[in-house]
Amino acid sequence: MKSASFFQIGSSPLSARASFPIGFFILGVVIVAAIVCGVWMLTKKLLDYKKSDAYIKKQLERMTTFKDVKKFSEDNRLTPAMSNVLWNMCKSLKVPNINYLIKEPETLEKLFRDYYFIFKNSGATPQDIDTLFNLTFTVEKISAATKNLLSSKQLPLESVVFYLTHESEQFPLYVKINNNDFVGLEVPKFMVNNPNLKPPLLERLRFITKAQNGMTYHFTSRAIRYQTNPDGQILLIIAHSEDFLNQAHRNSKRESIDAECILSPVRLARTEEKSKKSIKNNQDEFVIAQKEYPGKVTNISSGGCCIKTNLPIKEKQYLSVRFPTLEIHEHVIGIIRRTRKLLDESYNLHIQFLDITVESKNKINAYAFKYEI
Repeated sequence: MKSASFFQIGSSPLSARASFPIGFFILGVVIVAAIVCGVWMLTKKLLDYKKSDAYIKKQLERMTTFKDVKKFSEDNRLTPAMSNVLWNMCKSLKVPNINYLIKEPETLEKLFRDYYFIFKNSGATPQDIDTLFNLTFTVEKISAATKNLLSSKQLPLESVVFYLTHESEQFPLYVKINNNDFVGLEVPKFMVNNPNLKPPLLERLRFITKAQNGMTYHFTSRAIRYQTNPDGQILLIIAHSEDFLNQAHRNSKRESIDAECILSPVRLARTEEKSKKSIKNNQDEFVIAQKEYPGKVTNISSGGCCIKTNLPIKEKQYLSVRFPTLEIHEHVIGIIRRTRKLLDESYNLHIQFLDITVESKNKINAYAFKYEI
């Protein structure tokens, strides 16, 4: 018992508590608070510096390292093949830090275009080139997401806005006025004179536009009135809209085109004798008919296309398409996902490709990215 009292402060537990050095405790709290505050201020200062123009400029003045590519690939979930192509491109073209260059779509577009020809002429396989196109489109979507088009107030004058009818036909209108109150779109006289094509007033209309970075946006807006300028120009006045939805979810680059194509009926022949014109896909056998019909392809990507034809082909039908304009002479097998009847009694066929060679995909992508037209 006597030994225990040796460590006791004061003559009793009560007096020991009364003798507790409260000043040291308060001092300790103040020191800890000062340290936490100092760390917070240093962290905030560092974060602010990393957002500053000086820091960004410094990052863009140094070349991309393997560590930069690894971080970019992990952050954006690139496949190992795409990551490898990106690293080779950064080394070959001495690309500035890719993690900061991503906010400069015009620079990236030129770099990928230049590397496409270098890569193609270096003996790259068709599969390698396909990987490059997949990487290019992925980077384009990432870059576009850093500069989203959020409002119709951002539409530049003379830019094209496509009006979508109830039948989803697209007609180009041009931005002639864009102020704080409304947007004025030039409407062709043939549309104004056609009740079926004239955009109705006081309704929410659907539009599609493409930003300068190449990304496509859908938006809706209410039509307010028509006005005729002294020069006879007819404008549709629409309210401003922030209902913008980008199409970054697409899996492949899509581009408008106005070219002839050749259609042929296709049927499944799982149990029939093999035909000389058979094409295998997912263990199914497609037999292409000898008959051929003309069509016009209006937009295309490596994953599908839209074709205008006079044939009333139903949805979920298989068909073969050839694209002579793009020097694609193979039979590309597809399935019709949607059929729309147009005002001129023709039809739009929305086709998903099921069987297409890598070489043909590369030709389509080269057109879609405007590398080879």
